[in-house]
Amino acid sequence: MKRLLLFIFLSILILVLLYNLLISSNGYEERENLMDENTELSLRNGTLRDSNEELRFEIINAQDSEEHIENYARENLNLSMPNEKFIKFNEKDPIAEDEK
Repeated sequence: MKRLLLFIFLSILILVLLYNLLISSNGYEERENLMDENTELSLRNGTLRDSNEELRFEIINAQDSEEHIENYARENLNLSMPNEKFIKFNEKDPIAEDEK
């Protein structure tokens, strides 16, 4: 009789553990979802880290060099010196040309 009760108790215990491992909200599926989210966030962190390094470089160069500030203004803000002429070339869209 004791063996039967022990067997039933152990069977129920194993079933409960399997349920918690495979089906419940804290089970295997949740673990997989968290691992996927962790991978995505790690990739995003790497991208942000690279972007931060570029920004640090830009800041250091901007603090140390007047030439860098001038180049940044020309390239990104389309600014020019007062005695210079600014010429802008329009880029042609190759897809639009193919349609004509």
